[in-house]
Amino acid sequence: MKINKLILILGLAALMFGSCSSDNSANRVEAKSLSPEETELRKMPNFKLTYLDGTPFDSKSLEGKVLFIDFWATWCGPCLHEIPSMVEMGKKYKEYGFDVVGITVQSGDEDDIRPTVERLNMDYHVLIGDEETMNLFGGIYGFPTNFLITKKGNIYKKFLGVYPDKADVVEKDIRFLLGLDEKPLDELDENI
Repeated sequence: MKINKLILILGLAALMFGSCSSDNSANRVEAKSLSPEETELRKMPNFKLTYLDGTPFDSKSLEGKVLFIDFWATWCGPCLHEIPSMVEMGKKYKEYGFDVVGITVQSGDEDDIRPTVERLNMDYHVLIGDEETMNLFGGIYGFPTNFLITKKGNIYKKFLGVYPDKADVVEKDIRFLLGLDEKPLDELDENI
């Protein structure tokens, strides 16, 4: 009996701290750098959504910036866990041409979402997402799913789930894409 209970607890912890899925299935936790061929061919899709108050948003308004696009849900513990680091990076690198875009999905309407946004001091673009936008990005199968976008509008990396050093990895990539740090020679790519 104790062993079954322990297995259940460990399974739930792995799910909670790795990623969330709308169908409660576990996702792999990974950061994937796209190959030069994929990056060259895979532009960030243009999308139009609304802010919580209904104001329209067009992704073209952020062209030329390094972006961190975060697909998240209010009910997803790992999503909420990583939001403070995104708020911090958004403030830290905004003056260099960096923006965070939080696209909340499967989270209800403005009244359902706003308390979470206020509690976590999410002072970046928070948009209400939809299936169409998730599909434009190749389908979102778990939360959080994040995309790091270059100044040229290319998808540089896709992140699935949360892991201990994710914020450090993301920040290192942001600094490189903003031209604040150099990247190792073996990772150089003219498509950024």
